[in-house]
Amino acid sequence: MKKPLILLLATLLTICCSNNTKHTEAYIRQRIDTIYKGVGQAAYEYEGRDSAYCSQRYYTLMQNAGQLCTQTDDILYDYDHWICGQDWSDDWSYTIDTVYNITDTTALADLTIHNFGDSKTTIALLFERDDWYIDDFSPSPDGNDDKQYLRQTIRQCQEILEKGQ
Repeated sequence: MKKPLILLLATLLTICCSNNTKHTEAYIRQRIDTIYKGVGQAAYEYEGRDSAYCSQRYYTLMQNAGQLCTQTDDILYDYDHWICGQDWSDDWSYTIDTVYNITDTTALADLTIHNFGDSKTTIALLFERDDWYIDDFSPSPDGNDDKQYLRQTIRQCQEILEKGQ
């Protein structure tokens, strides 16, 4: 009886400890490095990066908005949210300035993106599928962020399609 109980406790301890390490600033910085590795290079694939590194809810919003924009002949993005611009410079780079507001499910990170000059941006991260994923680009307390832009785009495209019927 003692051996199964000890094994159960050891397993639970391992699960708890491994999950806690993913909620440290150091781990989140490493995850952001993994996410942004290759961004700004000519060979990087836009679609693949969104599906691989964005949260499920953010990616679903993006896909819905993109499909509706296709139906209304609108352009979803006139810039690349990964590089903070339309084109990327040969010396494109990023720096993780701060990681903060870390909870069990969310975190924020301030980045400096160097793309023909430096610009500050923030990304919101969501912990799901046992790792951190980008849940919003440029989140803001006033709600004027990329998720809000996607929701507005969906509403506007739906209104255009309803008027056209």
